[in-house]
Amino acid sequence: MGRKIKDACKEAGWLFWRDVRRLKAPLIVLTLYFIFMKKVFHMMCPMVLLTGFPCPGCGLTRAGVALLQGDFRTAWEQNLMIYPIVLFVIVYIVFRYFLKRDTKKLSWLLLVILAFMIVYYIYRMCRYFPGEPPMSYYHDALITFMKKQ
Repeated sequence: MGRKIKDACKEAGWLFWRDVRRLKAPLIVLTLYFIFMKKVFHMMCPMVLLTGFPCPGCGLTRAGVALLQGDFRTAWEQNLMIYPIVLFVIVYIVFRYFLKRDTKKLSWLLLVILAFMIVYYIYRMCRYFPGEPPMSYYHDALITFMKKQ
């Protein structure tokens, strides 16, 4: 039994690295984008940079880091949508790499998560904006700069 699990994990790993190699160019562009945004603008979110308003995903990075550190309450407070997103990633990994099933069938689940994310964003904007990060206004946004010109 242990041998089957080990072989399944090894095969899943090979499939994963094949996917990474296939997506190499977009991953490199995305990484360069994040490095550029962080070094030049000291933030990664284009919506905050342009408008000053938080985006629906604001707080997800902080929530993900908190979750990895085992701080479930902080993750919940930063952006509770981290939980369905992590659940989706786990389901995707199991379907794609271990069960080897078509993951296109999971797109409905992703759409449901995105819909809830938008509803939750509206709730947070009505309830918490402008407050503590991540639901705060960035006063140095480009739109503010352009209005002054």
